[in-house]
Amino acid sequence: MMYKGNISNVLLLLVCGLRTFASGFLNFSAVLGANFGLSDLFEINYGHPSLRPVYDYVIVGAGPAGCVLANRLSEDSSRTVLLLEIGKGEMPIVTDAPLLGPTLASTDYNFGYKTEVQKYGCQGLRGKRCSWAHGRGVGGSSIINNVIFTRGNKRDYDSWAQAGNSGWSWNEMLPYFLKLEKANIRDFGDNGFHGTDGPLSVEDCPFRSKIAEAFVQSAQEVGYPYLDYNAGDLIGVSYLQAHTLHGRRATGGNAYLKDIVDRPNLHIMTRSWVTKVLIDSHTKEAKGVQFVTGKRTYTVKATREVILSAGAFESAKLLMLSGVGPSKQLQKHGIKVMQNLPVGKQVTEHGGVYGPVYIVHNDPDGLTSLEKIATLREFLKFRNGSGPLTSNSVESLMYVKSPVAEDPDPGLPDVEVMQAFVSFGFDSSPSVKFAYHLSDELDKAYFRPLANLRTFMYLPMLLKARARGQVRLKSTNPFNHPEFKYQYFEDDRDVEALVYAIQQVINITSQPAFQKLGVELYSKKVPGCEHLKFNTLKYWRCHVRTVTATFQHQVATCKMGPSSDPEAVVDPRLRVHGIKHLRVADVGIIPDSPTGHTSAHSFVIGEKAADLIKEDNER
Repeated sequence: MMYKGNISNVLLLLVCGLRTFASGFLNFSAVLGANFGLSDLFEINYGHPSLRPVYDYVIVGAGPAGCVLANRLSEDSSRTVLLLEIGKGEMPIVTDAPLLGPTLASTDYNFGYKTEVQKYGCQGLRGKRCSWAHGRGVGGSSIINNVIFTRGNKRDYDSWAQAGNSGWSWNEMLPYFLKLEKANIRDFGDNGFHGTDGPLSVEDCPFRSKIAEAFVQSAQEVGYPYLDYNAGDLIGVSYLQAHTLHGRRATGGNAYLKDIVDRPNLHIMTRSWVTKVLIDSHTKEAKGVQFVTGKRTYTVKATREVILSAGAFESAKLLMLSGVGPSKQLQKHGIKVMQNLPVGKQVTEHGGVYGPVYIVHNDPDGLTSLEKIATLREFLKFRNGSGPLTSNSVESLMYVKSPVAEDPDPGLPDVEVMQAFVSFGFDSSPSVKFAYHLSDELDKAYFRPLANLRTFMYLPMLLKARARGQVRLKSTNPFNHPEFKYQYFEDDRDVEALVYAIQQVINITSQPAFQKLGVELYSKKVPGCEHLKFNTLKYWRCHVRTVTATFQHQVATCKMGPSSDPEAVVDPRLRVHGIKHLRVADVGIIPDSPTGHTSAHSFVIGEKAADLIKEDNER
């Protein structure tokens, strides 16, 4: 396992043991093994099956949607399923703890994509590029994300259906959310919008700081209702619902695959890089795939379907490498055009900002640094389902409708605000700097002075950005990253929406519940904005463009739509237009930016796609 970050931080929990036991790693392993079983801590083995030449279904990518599909399609023991994944299995000792998300983004669980150089945002980040982290491994981005489970607004789904995507309305999708979910939500569990028997655990975070309680209370005092944002309407405030089980990260792998790896009709191959979909040029039919593993190239056939669930970028790239995409771009690279489709012709994203940041002078939680909770005692608490390691640090969400929102519907927010119980000064290792692509100057001048102080911050996220970009092939080398053409904040209104949200949270944090905690707005200016008066509109506009946040919610690269839609790549049944037996089932099919984090969408797309595939193949 190769690590790109600081290894002592990547294996933080092991380091905790080494600090505690002078005899070193063997003693630490013995203690952990005695209490939990070593197989529960180290890399999950999904097997090394004997590859068959032919399967009924070949699924490319073990992100949440791909894991769901592998489970559901292999329920029929008469059907054979092959799941191919570029990465490896989860390593629970590292991947289980939500608070270690930034550490995981510094490992090879992350593709490590970067945007092009930015003109209007990301000005304080390394090379003026934002990090577009995308997970790889069994579970995909659910291994490295912030475990935030938000379905989005019911109006999103209804708009998809109104655009010609029959079967995708809110009322039609809600049963799939209920099917996949095993909920433990204390305030809203009985409202009829949550499932109880599904594979994926969705729960309140076991740890809740005083900051979260003050935020939810204060937001209500200024007029934001307390609500279940997973019941279809969003504008208001609530505590986080996370895809965790007793505080441990719940991924596509451990929720949908771990317990079924012994199914004889399901083969899961990790460290297998698919390089091409094999398409018959005469019949326009997908016949199988070509992939590389262990420095050898293999070909397998699919008698029923090839399903791409490799993520918004890798599915689009693989389609283009296989001859499905914009004809001019394919011809430029010498690729034979199988079907001229607008693959990668658009990508949308949720941009945002890190901050504002607050210092807390009177807080009993004592969360001043990661080192103070990187102890064996805290690790044991975490394994028992308690303590701050069970949280990703985001504890509550608020949804805002700004004055510059494009959609006039008063029930459709354009900004989400995440409240985190720490700031980047919490972790003194390089992990945060690497994970969020912070420049040395920004990290040293703005975040390092917060080290060993009790702080917290807000993360406003733009839900309905006006920016549109593209994903293109860089070359015909299947191991190269795609080329991204995307510029944050080309439209000033996107900045204004985030600044409005900043003003809202500053007002909320001035309420009595926060004053009891002795909170103080951190007034140090970010590099590049020193010439502006702090806490003015001009300053916050500069702050947004400097400390730009990316939330890895890129969609629409393989847009879903009817044949009459010139931007569509797949139809409402997720079949690639013009190519038989080929589907895309991941967040790339989402027509436009949803009002939610896309992990929930990936799981539900997998559930929906499984039923569509079964229906179409049983006719």
